[in-house]
Amino acid sequence: MEKQLTGTLALAVFTAALGSLQMGYSLGVINAPQKVIERHYARSLGVYNEELARREGGNTTEHEEPTDASVVMYWSLSVAIFSIGGMASSFLVSFVSDIRGRIKGMLFINVLAITAGLLMGLAKMGTPYLMVIAGRAIMGLYCGLSSGLVPLYIGEISPVKYRGAMGALHQLAIVIGILISQVIGLDFVLGNDDMWHVLLGLSGAPAILQSLLLLVCPESPRYLYIKLGKVEEACKSLKRLKGDYDTSKDIAEMQAEKEEAMNEVQMSILRLLRSSVYRQQLFVALMMHLSQQFSGINAIFYYSTSIFQTAGVGQPVYATIGVGVINIIFTLVSVNRH
Repeated sequence: MEKQLTGTLALAVFTAALGSLQMGYSLGVINAPQKVIERHYARSLGVYNEELARREGGNTTEHEEPTDASVVMYWSLSVAIFSIGGMASSFLVSFVSDIRGRIKGMLFINVLAITAGLLMGLAKMGTPYLMVIAGRAIMGLYCGLSSGLVPLYIGEISPVKYRGAMGALHQLAIVIGILISQVIGLDFVLGNDDMWHVLLGLSGAPAILQSLLLLVCPESPRYLYIKLGKVEEACKSLKRLKGDYDTSKDIAEMQAEKEEAMNEVQMSILRLLRSSVYRQQLFVALMMHLSQQFSGINAIFYYSTSIFQTAGVGQPVYATIGVGVINIIFTLVSVNRH
């Protein structure tokens, strides 16, 4: 009798979702401490007005606006380079997942996350704007790969009955990560002159825990059977994930999927765009993603504190946290619908 839900399955899904949590943290961490980080950029560039800061009692978080173009440029690059890195690496998801496997692939890309965390965590000891930009670029590369590997692994190991709900955990972990970064980015926690680099450096912390836990997680049975043809190992992985049961039904399903995949013509992105067979499905999928991107949600994740401050909100950081809470609530609604 198939148990469906086991401790190993729960651990594997939790471990994979740590990558999504890290992605969410990296998305939101740059938001709250914007003014603090800009001040350190200005000091490093030699354009910080110390006399003005002393006249205003040292509290420049609310009063000082960066007027130097170089500070604005480096800050904008710190934000934008993350998305550029993610966009570039997203094209390599299939290559990494098939060549290295799902588990080894996630272990491999964690090197990027830890490297990025170290660069940003040590930014105060070097040239802040260069180290933060480099760290954000590398973290973007990690997140582009993770955004494909995590849902792929969770989808492949989840029982059909729970696949929708478990797949939604990827998005839930992202919004939780965003909220965590917003909360610990408060001035009295880590979003201040003394600890801002630690706040950014923690972006790589989940990768360390995930790397340790991945060592005890089973590889995806679908990868083992369909890609590598290892029947016995696929059966062992299925039993670890679902309990001691007759795996013949799942194996037969994967065999049919493998045969179907072998008979299909390999599709490149260019060929997919030209194909009339998939045009409608492709159009619907693209419109869904484009509507999300053009809704302005990414601008909210990156600049909401600044936006609320410009709008005259007294405590813009708390308004940003409110957005994060609402984000989680509606993601939970989505999970429950599955």
